[in-house]
Amino acid sequence: MQKLSKDRLNELKRSRNLTAKSIAQKTGIPKSTVEKIFGGFNKNPTIENLQKIANVLDCSIDDFLEYETDELSPFFMDKVVVKYAQYLYEKPQVRKLIDEVKRLDDADIELLISIAARLNEK
Repeated sequence: MQKLSKDRLNELKRSRNLTAKSIAQKTGIPKSTVEKIFGGFNKNPTIENLQKIANVLDCSIDDFLEYETDELSPFFMDKVVVKYAQYLYEKPQVRKLIDEVKRLDDADIELLISIAARLNEK
């Protein structure tokens, strides 16, 4: 089962040097509601509010969720996959790139791979 993680929310807020007041101003969500969400008192915030907060924090709603360990996919048992997952968690820009790449066809993906390889040669 997944649940909203106040620890992850607050970590993201701290890492972007934001306050509840600044998030409230940028999202249009009342400050008291923002404080309840980040304090873990609002266990079921609206998707709309979570998306607004995610936009301000430059991340996805998935970054706010905590999963029970017995529900994890067997993919997370693979150490390489875990390493990539951690990298994606730490690099929101790479996550955005992957989100865009998911919509490309195979030929375009191959083209991007060759471009990335050329850039790495420099």
